[in-house]
Amino acid sequence: MKLSYIILLSIAAIAYFYIQLWDDRLVTPQYLVLLFICTLYGRYKKDTNMTHIAGYIFVASSTTFIIFERGLINHVTPEENPLLQGIVIYGTQMAFSLITVCVLIFRVQLSRLISKSPQIQLTNFDGIFHWLFIYCSLIYLLAMLEHIAWTYFNMKSWTLIYDNFEGLIYISWALCCGGLLTMMICSPELKSNSQKRETS
Repeated sequence: MKLSYIILLSIAAIAYFYIQLWDDRLVTPQYLVLLFICTLYGRYKKDTNMTHIAGYIFVASSTTFIIFERGLINHVTPEENPLLQGIVIYGTQMAFSLITVCVLIFRVQLSRLISKSPQIQLTNFDGIFHWLFIYCSLIYLLAMLEHIAWTYFNMKSWTLIYDNFEGLIYISWALCCGGLLTMMICSPELKSNSQKRETS
């Protein structure tokens, strides 16, 4: 079986598994564990680019998870104002997602500020992951607009994003995990090609 087929199959399997669970209390920790494993693997392989890409995504995702798991948003927004509460919840998620987009776009520059490793360079994967978080940001924006329409304008039939919110986000997470898996598989080959270019 070709590598591309294995990758596509793994992405489909992860997406199906996440959607079947449909519970963020189960899916989110598994997603974070996969990100952490990829970060450790990059560290083990001494692949600075992989470590930083996976690490940035892990830090952003785990920070968002901690904020919502600790109920910090609930302490900020009053329960008697569902409009404001929804805006803050979706707005916070969108803000973190957009921050992650910026971090991933300028990943090489940030990595060079953090590390002096000569391995730091633009990889084929740097052009992938920020699109996933742009997609997530769009979902958060649509969810926030739908929430405003539902609460403020009393459009009770507008629940398309709300009803499918987890599934839409899980698709992005599955693609992210698939991309990281691909990066882990292809890392030795990419590293050897990079070393050949440096020596030539």
